[in-house]
Amino acid sequence: MLSTKPVRLAYCDYIAHLISTELKELDTHGQKLLAAVGRVQFDLGHHDEFLSTSKTIDVEDRFGKQYRITIQEL
Repeated sequence: MLSTKPVRLAYCDYIAHLISTELKELDTHGQKLLAAVGRVQFDLGHHDEFLSTSKTIDVEDRFGKQYRITIQEL
């Protein structure tokens, strides 16, 4: 018997895309604080298979300090 429970989409890809493409543009405080926003990194296994919908993006400020943003479905 098939389940009639509605499928709810996860928007991890969309959220990661917005952060990776727009975060540096939004850094408009007088002197820009962000030096680099990295590419979206997927949660992949040893054979490049998707393990989850989680994504990470590395960010570096203008002083060289690094940060990691994680987008994860709860």
